[in-house]
Amino acid sequence: MTDARGDRLSRLMIHAAFIGAIVLQRFCVYVGAGAFYVAQMIFMAAIAAMLLTGRATLRPAVSLLLVGFAALALVSTLVAVNVADQRITISIGSMVIVLLLYALLVVRPTARFDATRTFAIFVGYIRLTAVLGIAQYLLQFVGIRTFSFMAMVPALRAVVVEPMFNHEPWIAYGSNIMRANGFFLIEPSVFSQLLVLALIVDIFVRRQWWFVPLYVVAHLLSYSGTGLLALAVTLPILALVDSRSTGRIMAFVAGLVVVGVIGAIALPDQFAAIAGRADELRYSGSSGYARYVAPFQVIGAVLGETRTLVGYGPGAMERASFFIAGSGSALTKLFIDYGLFGLTAFVTFLVAAVWRRDIAIVCVYGLVNFQLGGGFLLFPPFVVIMATLCIWSTGAEDARVEKAGSEPEGVAA
Repeated sequence: MTDARGDRLSRLMIHAAFIGAIVLQRFCVYVGAGAFYVAQMIFMAAIAAMLLTGRATLRPAVSLLLVGFAALALVSTLVAVNVADQRITISIGSMVIVLLLYALLVVRPTARFDATRTFAIFVGYIRLTAVLGIAQYLLQFVGIRTFSFMAMVPALRAVVVEPMFNHEPWIAYGSNIMRANGFFLIEPSVFSQLLVLALIVDIFVRRQWWFVPLYVVAHLLSYSGTGLLALAVTLPILALVDSRSTGRIMAFVAGLVVVGVIGAIALPDQFAAIAGRADELRYSGSSGYARYVAPFQVIGAVLGETRTLVGYGPGAMERASFFIAGSGSALTKLFIDYGLFGLTAFVTFLVAAVWRRDIAIVCVYGLVNFQLGGGFLLFPPFVVIMATLCIWSTGAEDARVEKAGSEPEGVAA
């Protein structure tokens, strides 16, 4: 893709994707009981523009895998319609939403598309959220709260998804201090996940360490351990699938330990709060319990039933009598809605769509976070970010900062 370097339309597409998925992450258009995210609308329009200008093309093999999943989803729907289950109701719209969202992954750039600055642009936006997250945390101590758009501008309630998320992120029950969410991002947990992703991109892809302190401080002020948990799962998986990364993983872990010790000394309360969140798994009312323990209870309610092979139909999980609020992890929803066959088909499609050996850690982290992030199957901003980084980017070698003194392209580019 080197012959396309400097193509302005390509850069505009990448900026549009990240503006939609990061800056406008909270915005949506409500359709019935659901929400159509602005991030998805922008990305769909951007991909259409790339197709029309010859900068993108369809991926036949990935398209066939998605069609295979769609066929199994249709079978699950037909079975659900014809075999009544008093515990469950379905929503055909849920299947349509899944297919429309993941159809975004069946398109790839052509040689006319300039993907050399994708990672630089991404970390530019995340650095901006890191700075804003630190600022918003500090500003609350002088009476300025910028954690909720609809609290600042009530008229925005009709066009933001905040009511469906933790838009008032207190550090603890009864506290009057809120956790940083990066201003633009919907929750501190999402802030945490994207900070860790930017850290990975800078160190493993771009080979740059200068902004690690910024990411660490911002992460501590999020009081969230979701990103670190995903990273802890990612590293051993990466060591198994890409043995070439072993040395870098060890150096990375050693560096994180040093930075972590410094962070614990500089911000002991925040460090202790994040470490203490591991205890949440024991308490049924906590977000950690709902996200990582409750899904097993939901699966246990149907385990052993023949219907688990084909599923209970689209949208069944959230509408089931045995559903536990907050337990809607991606794999749990796929298993309940589309069964073991549908789950297998979708995971095969997703891995084929995003996997690239040259940026293995980015792909593995994205796939791990898909499950651990919580409800990411139908969270378009995450899908857009994963698609942009894993599909609409160049190789790790080209993504590195080329020489000392060269400035990465950030949000102003």
